[in-house]
Amino acid sequence: MRVRIPSWESELWSLMSSGDGEQCPLHEQCRQKPVCGYCISEHKENLRRLLDTSNFDPAEYQFFSEIKVDGIFSLIEKLASKYLKTGNVSSPPVPDKLIALCDPRQPIEVRELPLKLYQGAIWHLNDNWIIYLDADMSPARKRFTLFHEAFHIVAHDKAVPVFRTRGCERGAFNELLAECFASFILMPAAWIRERWPEVRDIDRMAEIFDVPETAMWLRLKLLRLI
Repeated sequence: MRVRIPSWESELWSLMSSGDGEQCPLHEQCRQKPVCGYCISEHKENLRRLLDTSNFDPAEYQFFSEIKVDGIFSLIEKLASKYLKTGNVSSPPVPDKLIALCDPRQPIEVRELPLKLYQGAIWHLNDNWIIYLDADMSPARKRFTLFHEAFHIVAHDKAVPVFRTRGCERGAFNELLAECFASFILMPAAWIRERWPEVRDIDRMAEIFDVPETAMWLRLKLLRLI
């Protein structure tokens, strides 16, 4: 029996298929930028630098307080929520095995090996997906990269083929969407809002959710909690 796709998900894959992977397909009709002057897609490089480092100066990224998750990014957030609901995951940390839902028809194998230029990559071989992760990363960073690459598997099936290594200049906007997916699925807004008033410590929150400290800082900043 054919599974009915929700209208919001159809909209997401339609937008991704219509874009070039380099910039937001809604950039000409953006509702956010005229209001606050900031568009998250215009700060792809800043996001990459922030999420790829453990040493950063929060003062350099204060403008993220002005950014609102809207448009295609809100659709990515709904997609993350869909997988959490399907996997019956209701509290942190999100189990790594959830990535199996990204393509239930084909197995997804995870391999770790030293990568010189990138933190992760995907490959499709003999009806199997292989996710490569840099073996030298921290466990929390590997988890974040794992779900980043899992998004590419979903997008490849639903929208357009996306064979891009993380950090590659080509397909930069799709890389940003993958970063957002990893953030949304590992740190759902409702869970963060529930835990933060009690914890009030970024490092401890990162431990609870098993994510990099910089990723937790950014999530808290975008949710206006810090």
